[in-house]
Amino acid sequence: MTSNLLAALVVSTALAIVPAMAQQAEAVAPIGPEELNFSTANMDTAISPSADFRRYTSGTWLDKAVIPPKLPDVNVFSFMQEHVTEQMLAVIANAAQKTPGAAKGSPAQQVGDLYNSFMDLAAINAAGMAPLQPALDKLDAVASLDDLATYLGQNGRATASFILAAIVPNADRADSKKMALWFLSGDLGLNLPAVYEQAEDSAAAIAYQTFIRDTLVVAGDSKEQAATTASLVFELEAKLHAGKATPVERVDPRNVYNPVSFTDLQAQIPELDLTLLARGLGLEPEATVVKTEPRYLNVLSQVLRDYSLDDIKTYLRFRLIEGNASYLSTDFEAPMDALVLALVGVAQSTPREEKAQALLKSNLGHPLSRLYVDAYFKEDTRQTALEMMGRIKAAFLERIKTRTWLSEETRAAATKKLERLVYRAGYPDEWIDYSAVDIRPDDLIGNITRLNERSIDVEVAKMGKPVVHEQFDDSATLPISINAGYNTAINGFEVPAAMLQPGMFDVSQPAPVYFCRLGAVLGHEMTHGFDSGGRLFDADGNLRDWWTPEDSEAFEAEAQKLVDQANAFEVLPGLMGNGPLDVKENMADYGGITLAYDALTTYLEEHPEENVMTDGLTPTQLCFVAFSQMWANKATDQYTAFLVGNDNHATGSYRSFAALQHVDAFYEAFGIKEGDAMWLAPDKRVHAW
Repeated sequence: MTSNLLAALVVSTALAIVPAMAQQAEAVAPIGPEELNFSTANMDTAISPSADFRRYTSGTWLDKAVIPPKLPDVNVFSFMQEHVTEQMLAVIANAAQKTPGAAKGSPAQQVGDLYNSFMDLAAINAAGMAPLQPALDKLDAVASLDDLATYLGQNGRATASFILAAIVPNADRADSKKMALWFLSGDLGLNLPAVYEQAEDSAAAIAYQTFIRDTLVVAGDSKEQAATTASLVFELEAKLHAGKATPVERVDPRNVYNPVSFTDLQAQIPELDLTLLARGLGLEPEATVVKTEPRYLNVLSQVLRDYSLDDIKTYLRFRLIEGNASYLSTDFEAPMDALVLALVGVAQSTPREEKAQALLKSNLGHPLSRLYVDAYFKEDTRQTALEMMGRIKAAFLERIKTRTWLSEETRAAATKKLERLVYRAGYPDEWIDYSAVDIRPDDLIGNITRLNERSIDVEVAKMGKPVVHEQFDDSATLPISINAGYNTAINGFEVPAAMLQPGMFDVSQPAPVYFCRLGAVLGHEMTHGFDSGGRLFDADGNLRDWWTPEDSEAFEAEAQKLVDQANAFEVLPGLMGNGPLDVKENMADYGGITLAYDALTTYLEEHPEENVMTDGLTPTQLCFVAFSQMWANKATDQYTAFLVGNDNHATGSYRSFAALQHVDAFYEAFGIKEGDAMWLAPDKRVHAW
């Protein structure tokens, strides 16, 4: 998807308290059963759990649920996001109103002024293309391939988006405490690989080219000129796409970690001076660079030989316009809306206020999160979540002791890695300081550019220094994100404040519900450290094989069961699951519910007064029903097909039962026997962790 398309689909020192915000936080009603906060009312008990567990746990909800016009799917996470959206609207509106009196560089001033600069549609529409003209002039001045190399680096710094190629700083995977330079292939305009693999006259390809043409017409090109450019863009991007590693290849981190000498890297693409590319971003070349793409350099080299510099500049001009379209005239919205409708079936554009939230989240994540946490997050929620994380980790340590397929050598290494795993809940111990960035109420593109330059300069400044992890700084784990994320480099995971709310974490409900919802998510993240990719990193977060060959072979045999299981599931008529792409997430789902159930069992032993029936369900049954209902969803067919081909997470229709089929207690709880639809033969069940 284009960056704007992604925005259209969004609706992921000690804490400093701002008393005024805390006093003025508006109450927002929590989500209820209709929004998939767990309820037995969402079940369809006329369906046998042994025949169709998804319908049994969620059938009543599935019959009533409607996909909102502005979304491609609906599920508990989208409902939680809507809840956070309402909270954020109050937080941002409060900041916007207080901006005139807020201290320069404070979270309230920066959030308020960036919001106001985005919401001033009269000024934005009146300015037309003028705010982008300086950037267009820089591209127009490119007169040679050396100029092009410098421009690509400089443009990456200004936009935080890398086109054609980039050399960027990041932690070294073989030594997670050291920074390294990485060579990346450039982003494409559309993050839908299957479109580039279709004929140029396919419906999806035509939709993308129509978007390109109409966007350029809004920018001032003639229809004829825009149509010619659209054909060029699609042709060029299809060739670049063909050189990229596939999503399945990227499942194995070893495929995208290939340290080579800078000299050898340069030899693979003589047309582009990589020293100038690095310097454009503010870096100096180093002796070794990590190559992330095994085939891309040769393809890019051929493209730079086959296409004229003017052709390349024409392509880059479109990408510059497209990348900034959401900051320009609202006339750019119609082409984007048409593309979203054609590709994922979403018929209604996201309201401007919600687009503003996505903009603020992407560019001022910590200042915005700081205001949100102060207004809506309770400290006791954080402590309760941390206690549950400890329980899940303890359950995992016990299970490692019982894995008979592990040799003692590998078991000891796995135990060491898990013992050193770190976890955090809610928000960072220290907020990232953005106060030096000049945010103005009347300079939208300037604001975005300065924020991008700040983010790149911070990373560049880390070269030559020990790696320091900035907590809750990834877009997926900002405190305002509905998500959680394991990070191999730190051997740990973070669960944002926004995730610790009803829908996922509601301590007013019975323990089996929140253990097998949030607890399963916690176990899921822990298991990522030991999935098909995570297992290749050691306790220090380094890419290192700590397995015996026999144990590796045994693990891969277990993982293959998950691949086979997913491949056999028909997601849509004629469209089967994507086992090789989803194997890591499916392993984490299995681990998550397994660990949550074990931790729940221990908890109930300690709290026998809570080991009671609920609405006719035993604690074990309630646990598995709550887990399954967490994955209830409805989606457009276009979006479902996109997920199967591109997302390493399986669809909700699969996740609602697949992991449970590997848990022996699931069969006992619901009397599922051989011959039932939900039965999975014992020899096909995974018992890796």
